[in-house]
Amino acid sequence: MISLSLTKLDKLLHPDSVAIIGASPDKKKVGYAALKNMLLSGFMGKLFAINPKAAQYGEIEGVKVYSSINDISDHIDLAVICIPPKFIPSLMEDLGKKGVSYAAIITAGFKETGVEGAELEKKIVEIAQKHGIRVVGPNILGVIDTSAPMNASFAERSPIKGEVSFLSQSGALLTGILDWSCAEGIGYSSFVSLGNKADLDETDFIDALADDENTVAILAYLESINRGPEFVKVCKEVTKKKPVIVIKSGRSEAGSRAASSHTGSMTGTDTTYDVAFEKCGVIRADTTQELFDMAFAFSYMPIPNGNKIVIITNAGGPGILATDAAETFGLELATISPEIKAKMKEFLPSAANFNNPIDALGTAQAEDYGKILELSLQDEGVHGVIIILTPQAMTEGQETADTIVEIRNKYPEKPIITVFIGGELLGPSIYYLKKNRIPCFPHPERGVRAMASLVEYSRIRNRTVEAIPEFDVDKIKVDSIFQKVRKDNRVTLLGTEAIDVAKAYGIYTPDTRLAKTAEEAADLAEKIGFPVVMKITSPDIIHKTDIGGVKLNIKSKEEAVSTFEEIMQSAKKHHPDSKLLAIDVQKMEKAGKELIVGSTKDSQFGPLVMVGLGGVYINYFKDVAFGLAPLTKSEAQEMLQRTKVYTLLKGVRGEAPSDIEAVIDTLLRIASLVSDFSEIKELDINPFFVYQEGFGVSALDVKITLNDLKELRE
Repeated sequence: MISLSLTKLDKLLHPDSVAIIGASPDKKKVGYAALKNMLLSGFMGKLFAINPKAAQYGEIEGVKVYSSINDISDHIDLAVICIPPKFIPSLMEDLGKKGVSYAAIITAGFKETGVEGAELEKKIVEIAQKHGIRVVGPNILGVIDTSAPMNASFAERSPIKGEVSFLSQSGALLTGILDWSCAEGIGYSSFVSLGNKADLDETDFIDALADDENTVAILAYLESINRGPEFVKVCKEVTKKKPVIVIKSGRSEAGSRAASSHTGSMTGTDTTYDVAFEKCGVIRADTTQELFDMAFAFSYMPIPNGNKIVIITNAGGPGILATDAAETFGLELATISPEIKAKMKEFLPSAANFNNPIDALGTAQAEDYGKILELSLQDEGVHGVIIILTPQAMTEGQETADTIVEIRNKYPEKPIITVFIGGELLGPSIYYLKKNRIPCFPHPERGVRAMASLVEYSRIRNRTVEAIPEFDVDKIKVDSIFQKVRKDNRVTLLGTEAIDVAKAYGIYTPDTRLAKTAEEAADLAEKIGFPVVMKITSPDIIHKTDIGGVKLNIKSKEEAVSTFEEIMQSAKKHHPDSKLLAIDVQKMEKAGKELIVGSTKDSQFGPLVMVGLGGVYINYFKDVAFGLAPLTKSEAQEMLQRTKVYTLLKGVRGEAPSDIEAVIDTLLRIASLVSDFSEIKELDINPFFVYQEGFGVSALDVKITLNDLKELRE
């Protein structure tokens, strides 16, 4: 699909002319609501109503009705379609001949209804593409832009004008949010219902809104992402300019797919989205409330330069709750300097807490809050302030709100979040704060999360652009191995094949050779040097230890012969129909810290790289972290640091640190391999031994599975 710039998308969000196809005088019809909303929005362009019964209707709400789009001599930027699905293909042909730029198809009854609807939707998009028409929907609430102004939807009400754009895959959710937002006083620059995303999708709109001067933040409710790699690429650039905040539904295990490898089995759909969002700087909200709390903060507050905050409160309990939440969300309580403490002691009671959180006690007046706030904002070591107020008998709610607004105007460069815990008593002061563009929340946790989102975006915006490392690798060798596997009608590589692939990308593996007979195994073991490891290799056997297919510490030729026979007998018992059975004879390495590294291919975003605790307990402890390939060195390092095993690698109880740099290097090489060869479906290295710092790593067992031919075609 074509990615659009704002200039091209401008005539969708800011059209000069709009035609409502299916406009109706019946107030219960979508066509009436769409026309009425356009009139109420204050749209300044040309508005046309289209209905075959034009002669009968004449006008609808003062707008002349035309029987066909062909009867209009003017150019049409946007056609809003509200007619039954079966009539839309021929309409799209007419729109194409007319030179219409965009079509917003409100009508439902397409792929969401089944195969027949999906075919009709496909046909409509094909016609649109033939004529160069870009389509929003079908099955949408509509498109709203408050700066145009334009409301091409059948929503019950229009949003308040503001600085946040909202994209939603659910039209019904949009209507509820519209109503709630108006009550909360949150304004929007644009509202876009994505519907079935047959053509234009979230990536197109995020790309366009990056340059929209009326939008300071982009919010989205998404059930899926159509083009994962393009989404990541676009958002990487957009998040340098403004925050993108997404709530993604479908976190449950039901969304996970079955996989044969350890790496694949531990990668759920939700994990993939977390990894992708982190990669491209998208902030993920967990709830709709959290999403709009963040919108509130980004609409009104500047982006801080760090994560050190001061909490000011008149009650100990809420201050402690805010402190706990700050730690949870990665905020740091700023240290209160002796100088500031001394100044606070001049006006606060001696029983007050002068450390952070600063508890001014229940007797705190508006003047006390003002002095503490001003001292905090003047401190270069403070990046933001959270103010908590509870209604005591002597509390000055309105006066405190007045003071906060006054000081905020004096120091606009640092964010201030307020938490006024109360209802009736504090209602007017809460309203006053919001009216003056200061976020106010009823609970400490919500206020802290909102501040944390500002800090999180500060980190995202200031991230250093880092190059993807390049390695001297043997792509020809890998390609030849994969071709041989395909020729054998296999998707699973034999052990020695997988090891050769790893070697071609500079990943250290112990000497490993393939034996098809007991005598050959004995000879190879002698050449490699005792002791050796012997393990079954077959495209039909993934987890070797489960069937007794791995034997360690083989010390003689005689033992190699007997071990070969023992392993083969066990393999044939468990896999009697296997067409290919052989034994890998491998140099036995000394033990190290046992990790797993690998990769699995996600259908939406591409290859994910994994690192974590290895060994037989991997599926029980699940101490793993994922990253989206390709990786930078910093991303690989951050992945490893997210695991608990990282603490062991650094050295505990007097142990020397492990070779962390060698682990990071391996992750980067795996990321390079799976990026270069998209046919790799899953890759596992387990066990992966890590030795003392400076002594490297060893990939003992490598498993690689390729996509089958059907998956490749898809």
